[in-house]
Amino acid sequence: MFAFAPYNLFPFAILAPAGLLGLWLKVAPSRKKAFYLGFLFGVGLFTSGVYWIFISIHVIGNVPTALALLITAGFIAILSCFPATVGYILNHYFPANTPEKMLYAFPAIWLLMEMLRGAFFPWLFLGYSQTHWPLKGYAALIGVYGITLLLTICSGLLVNAARHYQHRHFKSCWLSLLMIAIICAFGGICSFIPWTITQGKPVSVALVQGNIPQTVKWSPEYLELSLHTYDSLTEPLWGKADIIIWPESALPIPLQNVQPLINELHQKAQDSHSVLILGIPIRRPDNKTFYNAIITLGAELQPPYTKRHLVPFGEFTPFESWLANTLQFLDIPMSEMAEGPRNQPPLTVNKLKIEPSICYEIAFPDLTRSPDKTINMLLVLTNDAWFGHSSAESQHLQMAAMRALEFAKPVLFVSNDGITAIIDQHGNVQASLPQFKAGVLQSTVQPMYGLTPWLNNGVDPFWFIFVLFFSLAILANKKALANKTSPGSGDKIRAKAKPPIH
Repeated sequence: MFAFAPYNLFPFAILAPAGLLGLWLKVAPSRKKAFYLGFLFGVGLFTSGVYWIFISIHVIGNVPTALALLITAGFIAILSCFPATVGYILNHYFPANTPEKMLYAFPAIWLLMEMLRGAFFPWLFLGYSQTHWPLKGYAALIGVYGITLLLTICSGLLVNAARHYQHRHFKSCWLSLLMIAIICAFGGICSFIPWTITQGKPVSVALVQGNIPQTVKWSPEYLELSLHTYDSLTEPLWGKADIIIWPESALPIPLQNVQPLINELHQKAQDSHSVLILGIPIRRPDNKTFYNAIITLGAELQPPYTKRHLVPFGEFTPFESWLANTLQFLDIPMSEMAEGPRNQPPLTVNKLKIEPSICYEIAFPDLTRSPDKTINMLLVLTNDAWFGHSSAESQHLQMAAMRALEFAKPVLFVSNDGITAIIDQHGNVQASLPQFKAGVLQSTVQPMYGLTPWLNNGVDPFWFIFVLFFSLAILANKKALANKTSPGSGDKIRAKAKPPIH
């Protein structure tokens, strides 16, 4: 947990998995013990990392304490099954403690589990911890998944070094440590490679943070509060900023219900030669469900962006036919959302192309990856008030910083109550607003042009790497079992007598 924001102590991203791997090696070939150890590791990681789910359910959602604790614990237990499964597979298919088990099998299986978990909850990927450290240089090359792979390889090298040191094989020990240093150093060198180029002049932007409390945001009697807050914060910006941006669901009422206001804002934007981008729900033709959408006012006419990956139980109910009656106590506003089309064009603003995301969509590497080299910057509209006073907002911003590194393009991160920020193409926070205060972040952003290797290749190479690493580890395991010993380890595999150290 300490490897991630807001702590950013990146060595823990190597040390913690290394410690877990060392325990798995000690209990090999037991699959059951490896599963339990991995599960306990997951409980520690996710309890400290996603405890804010309780805040969202209980404090904001008003679910009773006991039930909120039960839901949070259940979710943490499900997430903990992923590292537990890594241990189970590792000791099941690789009972022999070979170097290949540490350097190939362990990284490959960990990566596979993160990719599978990423289909529904990509929070706390190991690679996200590196946005401020040397390994961030690999982001444009191989993305967050590749950084996860390198971190687990480093963990395997560290365990390998410790085992060699224990057996007084100092040359092999130092060689493993040297490989870790080389991986980190090369990442630092890659950070200086200009993967994209500037396009045009910097544009002036104004990110508006309304700080509307989540407890009243969706109440009809407080609608006037939202309208007045954003109107008063925006009034001085007309004509002074090229792009003005409000956060997710800044107007907490369907577009169709406030069409006169939208027309008025559109006219203001046109008259002042500014563009206003804002989040607002849009009622679908069935009059039952809504899109969580982003609209652009004052620019050329274009379809709204509609959220593609919805939050389970927050924006829709999975297995609704089974759970609808059971979950009636979850009185969540605008919880009848519909997914937008998977492939949507970027927003076009004064010849700039902006790739939009809403809320935690920015956390999904595959969802946000675009092979369109003409995209100039990324945009995230979010309502992080659901997270309360927790580390979740820092983690959310850290994931957006990883997207900036993968794209080598700036990110505009606009939140209702913080952290509203501008992230440059190097993943650094260029400017930000304090949390839990209404305000406007005004700055300039340099549009970028081009494609990084990650945007070109995506996850396809990792399937090849997984098969290669897994195959090499299986061959080494078979050879070690045939010899009744792990090469260079001295571990007891299945023989009753402990063989001499090689």
